[in-house]
Amino acid sequence: MIDEFSTPDIAFVGEQDGPAERRLKEALAVVLDLDPSVSRAYLARVLYDGTISGVMLALLTDGEQDSEKLVAQAGRTFAALFNAKASLEVIFLDGKKDVEIRKVCAPFFEREG
Repeated sequence: MIDEFSTPDIAFVGEQDGPAERRLKEALAVVLDLDPSVSRAYLARVLYDGTISGVMLALLTDGEQDSEKLVAQAGRTFAALFNAKASLEVIFLDGKKDVEIRKVCAPFFEREG
């Protein structure tokens, strides 16, 4: 099941990186490469509701037609590497948010094209 929520006041703090995160990025890149709608992906730390969250996957796509399927695939990849009871938060970026995140976080996946 996918819970959707609005994040109007989200601020990107920086890239989430370390040995475990690099394994996650490698696994997610394989999954994301299979979905032609994904242009870029970031693994970021974010600030919202006054607190810094853990890991958030931020995706720039050319549409939301398969967003539910994409979130489910990313969640399964995350669960396979980490605690299955933990969850991966996913946000879909618009052009403005993509510009903001690029100031503090490099994409770990970028479609050539």
